Amino acid sequence: MLYIELISIFFVYLFVLIQVVLTITLLNQEEKRRKLQYITKNNENIPFVSILVPARNEAHQITDCLYSLFELNYPKNKYEVLIGDDSSTDNTAELVLKLIQSKENFKLIPITYTLGKAQAKANVLANLAHLAKGEIFAVTDADIQVKPNWLITLVEEFDNPKIAIVSGTTIVQGDTLFERMQGVEWLYSSGLLVAFDRLGLKGTAVGNNMAYTREAYFKVGGYENIDFSVTEDFKLFDTFRKAGYQTKNTLLAESLNISKAQSGFKNFLHQRKRWLIGAQELNFIWKMIFILFGSFYLMVFVLAFFSLQSAMVMWTLKFIIQSFVVILLNKRLKLKTNYKDVLLLEPYYIISSIAVIAFYLSPSKMGWKDREY
Repeated sequence: MLYIELISIFFVYLFVLIQVVLTITLLNQEEKRRKLQYITKNNENIPFVSILVPARNEAHQITDCLYSLFELNYPKNKYEVLIGDDSSTDNTAELVLKLIQSKENFKLIPITYTLGKAQAKANVLANLAHLAKGEIFAVTDADIQVKPNWLITLVEEFDNPKIAIVSGTTIVQGDTLFERMQGVEWLYSSGLLVAFDRLGLKGTAVGNNMAYTREAYFKVGGYENIDFSVTEDFKLFDTFRKAGYQTKNTLLAESLNISKAQSGFKNFLHQRKRWLIGAQELNFIWKMIFILFGSFYLMVFVLAFFSLQSAMVMWTLKFIIQSFVVILLNKRLKLKTNYKDVLLLEPYYIISSIAVIAFYLSPSKMGWKDREY
């Protein structure tokens, strides 16, 4: 029994200690925008960027994405938008063609070939990369709304030739309580990802908010030469890291992308199962971090059997630190804080964690974009 008590104490105290370290890192690493060095009257030195947008059955949400891309604060002759239609069975293609008919730098590309090892979204990106003209490839999804300075903010982070990939922050939004809680969870997780990045623990890129150089992408062989993963963003990120390239995660309001939360609990579970499947490819340190964060509630309940007071103190500390970080991130990203939702994050975590773990361990296949894996 003493052995179990010591393990629970170790896990719970270590979790809270890491929370404290990450919070201090976020406090000390406030990111400030540099001047928009690329935007000048003479924009000859501005890199040409290809924005790649994979789309599969996105007719219900791609309109908002395209309208936000129409408003980008970047010279029109210095970027193109390639929308890859991944065998959509709805009217995605017809809708896109109607919306972009007067936009010369927007193109719809039907994806009809499978390149090498690439599948699904990775295959769309692989095909678009071969058609793209840009020095930099910026990637977002069809359910995303970007900010006017999104492209500028990502591009200006390539201030070092060793940097292969830059990632911004994405949050989700919605109207229902369940959708809003997903938004708070995403915000908190995104902040921790950036904090770990600042500490030198590079985790992943954000697949709907990232940019990478053409040179680095083709040097590592592109998606067609990378083993398939349902988390293709991590796979490319990891390939860059193993090839010796540098990576960067940013936490800036100007490059904050907005996505729609999962409206149904079933879609939510499939999304999280996809993430957990992808997490199997993480290195040892990150697997230990996932285990630590995923086992907190179990360990604090175990600790409560031996010392209810200690368990309550540590759980309260977790809640206070977690709430502070969410409020801090809202301020940093110029978002409005819903304090009621902040208070509800803890019960949301408990319920969702149990449901996600149970669904992950179930024999059902993971479904995404009308495909099973």
